[in-house]
Formats: sequence, structure tokens, C-alpha cells
Amino acid sequence: MEQMVSARTRRLVVASAFAAVALSLLTLIVIPGSLSGMFSSAFLPHTYCYLFNKHLIALHVGSDAAIWISYVSISCTLLYLVWRTRQEIPFSWMILAFGIFIVACGFTHFMEIVVLWKPLYWLAGDVKLVTALASVITAIALPSLVTPARAMVASATVSEQRRLQLERANQHLQRLSVHIMAVQDEERRRIARELHDGVGQYLAAIKMSCELGLVQSQARQSSQTRGESAAEHEPLRKAIGLLDRCTAEVRTMSHLLYPPLLEEVGLDSAIPWYVHGFTERCGIEVELDMLPGLNRLPSLVELGVFRVLQESLTNVHRHSQSKKASIRFRAEPGRVLLMIRDQGRGFDSTEGSASLSGAGLASMRERVRDLGGELRISSNSQGTTIEAAIPFTITSGTR
Repeated sequence: MEQMVSARTRRLVVASAFAAVALSLLTLIVIPGSLSGMFSSAFLPHTYCYLFNKHLIALHVGSDAAIWISYVSISCTLLYLVWRTRQEIPFSWMILAFGIFIVACGFTHFMEIVVLWKPLYWLAGDVKLVTALASVITAIALPSLVTPARAMVASATVSEQRRLQLERANQHLQRLSVHIMAVQDEERRRIARELHDGVGQYLAAIKMSCELGLVQSQARQSSQTRGESAAEHEPLRKAIGLLDRCTAEVRTMSHLLYPPLLEEVGLDSAIPWYVHGFTERCGIEVELDMLPGLNRLPSLVELGVFRVLQESLTNVHRHSQSKKASIRFRAEPGRVLLMIRDQGRGFDSTEGSASLSGAGLASMRERVRDLGGELRISSNSQGTTIEAAIPFTITSGTR
């Protein structure tokens, strides 16, 4: 920000400082007694002028002392502020000039207390001269900062407006992300039902027709030899076997999209079922630490926990190259805790990685954030740990 002050402004400040010093030296030359009689006390103290009125003296002493202490305190605070923020604060040199000016003003009031009893009027005048020097420099330099200060304020206003716009855009994106996830979950549920109730039923009907055709064919050819019959019906039996495998695959796809156990029984059965299927499909040994007999939780919490578990194990399979993983799940009063840990290659958690910087991590974060929870990810060369803490409240009719 200080770069906004032009070279012309700096030259003006330096010139004003030299002018003030020259004025002060000229004053000392014109009034030579200022230095020689600095500590002269050949005068009457101000108490004589106040007729030794205790109330009047106390009024002046109290007021000047309060002003002096306040000015010194303000100057010390400004000095500390400039020292601690010297790299960030704009126009720090001007703040220092203000500090010198304020402390000089404070000592003029201190001298007012001194001269009540000790008539050091020359010394008081010299203190006022120093104050005048600081005042002139500050007064001349301050107007030159008006234009840069206005530009800085305008820039700060624009930055604040942009910050507010970014915050609103971010909030809109978060709401949009939550809405997209909700639509995605509903679409998964619809597709799962279509696979189970539509494609699955068609496959079952085809299998039944094949089996019926096989039985009828065997009945018609009962007069033929057993070897010839078996050879003729072998392709039909293979087709029935392929239909069984296809039906199993469709059922697995349907359950992975939206497991019926999650909706019907809850996490108590859905998590072990998914972990068991994951181990069989991927060949990764998974240790599950989960207490049995888990009570039902709000449906959104159950779905959020299941999706975080699902996405985390998918990342373990795709990116970590780990052969082992562990899961710890606990339901405490008012919140659930889920931790997934692998022993894979890990990544630099400060910079992120390709495996965890895409839609998977964003989806997990948005789900947990939308539920009011917290998602923590830590990784090193020993593996990666994902921890999710999600609060919940059980109310009547929750499901």
C-alpha cells in the first residue's frame, strides 16, 4: 500500500521536515536564552498566579496528568502496533509521526504540572518547540496522504464487495451441491428399484422359461439315449448358468446403488453387508470394529455415513494400493463416529492428490457439512485416515 505514495509526496514530506527543523533552529538562534536558561528558575511558579488555591491547583494537576498519561499510552500503543505490523500496515511512517506528535503534546502538559512549583519556563518553551516541530511535519505530510488513502479505502470497499459476492456464490454452490446429492440419491434409489423390479424380474422370467423349455425338451426326448440328451441340452444349461450370474450381478449393482438393508434395517446390517461384499469383490482384507445391536438413526445420517464409508473404501481400492483396511464405527449419544484407515502409499495432505481432490472427496465433505458434522483427512507414507463425526437428534417420528 505504501507504494501508492508518490515520490513527489515523499519529497514534500522530507522538505517539510527540513523546514520545521530550520524553523526550530532559527527560533533558538533568535532567542538565545532558550538553551542557556533552560533550567533557569528565576521566575515565580504558577502557584503564585493561582493564589495557592488548592482546588484550582488540583484541577490543573489532575487534568494535565490525565492528558499526559493518556498521550504517552496512546504513543506506546501506536509504536507497538507499527512494530508488530510493520510489513502489513500502510503508511507506518505516518503513524510513527503521529506517535511522536502525541507524546510531545503529552510532555507539554507534563511541564504544565512542573511549572506549578518549579518555574522552568525556558524548558517548558523548548518542549513546546519540539511539539511544534512534530506538529508542522505531521500537518504538512498529512494532506498528501488523502488521495492514496481514498484509493486504498475504495480498493478495500471493492474487495469487501467481491468477498461478499464470493461468499454468496459459495453458499449458493453449497446449496446446489446438497440438492444435486439429494437428486443423485433419489436417482440411485429409482435405478436400483428398476434394476431389481424390472431387469431382475425379466431375467428371472427368462430363466424360468429356459428351465421350463429344458424340462419339456427332456420329456420329449425321453426315448433318446442319455448321452445324446445331455449333449443336446448342454447349451441351454449354460444359458441358465449365465442368467444366474447376470441376475446376481444385477442384484449386486442394485444393492450398491441403494442397499435395501439400509432402508429396511439400518446401518447395523448395511455396514457389515457392504464390507463383506467389498472384501469379496476387491480382495482387500477389511477389519470391522462395530458394536452389534445399533439402534436406528435418522435416515439422512444413516445414508450420509454409508456414502462416506462407500466412497472411502472405493478410494482405498482405486488409489491406495493397500491390501488391508480397518473401519471403526461408534454411535455415541448425540453423534456417530466413523474412521476408515488404510496402509497404502498415502499422499501429501497439505497439497492434496488426484485421488482425493475430485468429486469423491467433495461429495463426502458436502454430505458431512450438510449434516452439521466434520470430516478430517490425514495421510502420510504409512497410509491414510478418514474420520467423520456427524451429530444427530432423535425425535418422535424420525425416519
